[in-house]
Amino acid sequence: MHTISIWIEAFAGLGLFLFGMLYLENQIRVSAGRTFKTIVGNATATRFKSLLTGLGATALFQSSSVVTLMALSLIGAEMLSLQSAIAVIFGSNIGTTVTSWIVALIGFKMDIKLLSYVFIGIGGLGSVFAGDEGRWRNYFSMLVGFGLIFLGLEGMKESFGVFSQNFDLSSYLYGNPYIYALIGLVLTAVIQSSSATVAIAQSALFTHMIGFEAAAAFVIGANVGTTVTAILGAIGGTPDKKRTAVAHLVFNLSTGLAALMALPWLVSLVKSIFPHVDGVVQIALFHTLFNLMGVVLWYPFIPALAKALKALFKKEAFYVTHFIHNVSTNVPDVALDALEKEMEHLSDKIEEFALLAINIPPPKAYEEHTSIDRLLEAYDENFDISYTKLYDNIRLLEGEIYRYISLLSRNVSDEHQQAKINRFLRQVTYLATAAKAIKDMLPDLNRLYNTSSTEEKTFYKNLRYQILKSALAYHQARNGDGTKIDEMEATYKKIANSYNNSMQLIENIAKNKNINSEMTTITVNAMHLTKSFSKSLRNVVTMDLEQ
Repeated sequence: MHTISIWIEAFAGLGLFLFGMLYLENQIRVSAGRTFKTIVGNATATRFKSLLTGLGATALFQSSSVVTLMALSLIGAEMLSLQSAIAVIFGSNIGTTVTSWIVALIGFKMDIKLLSYVFIGIGGLGSVFAGDEGRWRNYFSMLVGFGLIFLGLEGMKESFGVFSQNFDLSSYLYGNPYIYALIGLVLTAVIQSSSATVAIAQSALFTHMIGFEAAAAFVIGANVGTTVTAILGAIGGTPDKKRTAVAHLVFNLSTGLAALMALPWLVSLVKSIFPHVDGVVQIALFHTLFNLMGVVLWYPFIPALAKALKALFKKEAFYVTHFIHNVSTNVPDVALDALEKEMEHLSDKIEEFALLAINIPPPKAYEEHTSIDRLLEAYDENFDISYTKLYDNIRLLEGEIYRYISLLSRNVSDEHQQAKINRFLRQVTYLATAAKAIKDMLPDLNRLYNTSSTEEKTFYKNLRYQILKSALAYHQARNGDGTKIDEMEATYKKIANSYNNSMQLIENIAKNKNINSEMTTITVNAMHLTKSFSKSLRNVVTMDLEQ
């Protein structure tokens, strides 16, 4: 049972670690104001500055894993170039040797769990007192992200600590140093800390459980094992994050193999430099020496390495468009057909966006013989959907259509074709307005969804009815039902002329002292946006009559 709980804690620690990575990256994106970008830019403006930044940050945080994760977060947020990220990784390999020097000379090691509590505490309290908006709340949230990463790493180390605490090296006395390198690699991969593994080697060497050459091989293995953290941190990340993790692996693996091949020579060199000090200090020197040699050898080849890595993890081309990206604007007749299909695609996306905003599954909305009232009653649960992502894709699709129309217009001389292009241009403008109305209404819809008073619920139901009726009439009109074009016109006029009814509902809300006065403004705003949505769709279908 105890073993199962250890694995559960390890799994939880891994989840916390990965979530902290994602949370930190998102906060960096949000907080990437001009000042923050300037600081990061100055610290990593050149390869050498990036190298020093990696070295200094690792010495400060006492963890190359943490600095590696920072570099991955920054490159994932597009605030660090691939070359700079690689240089930071190289620097962190030198910086991580500081811990072995502290252990050797002082015997002190920073408590990462305490640091995580400090970051989460300051970040959490700061987020509460900073208010709902503002850059300071984002900065405090970044501290929480760092704290979660530290806590996740510490959780994994604690859960697997039993392995390191009970790791009896005297049971693994081998003549071949490569076996010790393998043990160091595996142990570091498990406990997620090369510093802890090196400290184990120093302790074993101090108590004469193993010889100096075996301890040196153990340290080399630990250096390679620390790449597991970067690999985990790059899971599900951008191509450049994955390339940075590969660069970390390539550097540490090649440096480790070279150090193993030159192990007798390096051991003799270290003992000749510090001949009269104990082995614990000598192993700290060895740790620094082979990492420093690796950086010196690899540093000039960072640009070449970055260029070679660009061939890996190529992101598949993503097209938000379905038709126009496949058709050249140099063939106007075919291009116009593709553009017409793309306009239908845009309409589909906007209909879907509007229906999801009022909690109606799009496929269900189009089923025959289902009344609007029945749909509203059957589906009233909020969807767990990223509406921001949906709207961003719609906006990107609109932009691609605008661009395509601009390019196509240059190649069209026929008046009839030009008139068709101009009509498409006006229609995409109306559709963009319709999508923007729904996007702006989302916070109001969410507030109304969570209300409890009869007046607010009545207004919310009326609002959903108007949006659903407009969307369904538009869908049927553009699919060939001519009677629905008249219905679209009638629906818009009914919404436009429904101020008396709507204003009565709003007046009832305003009179109710139990309802927050802010709700009056919300309802007025929602009413106007619904009218804009219906009017924009009506304009699209009535333009089709002008052909």
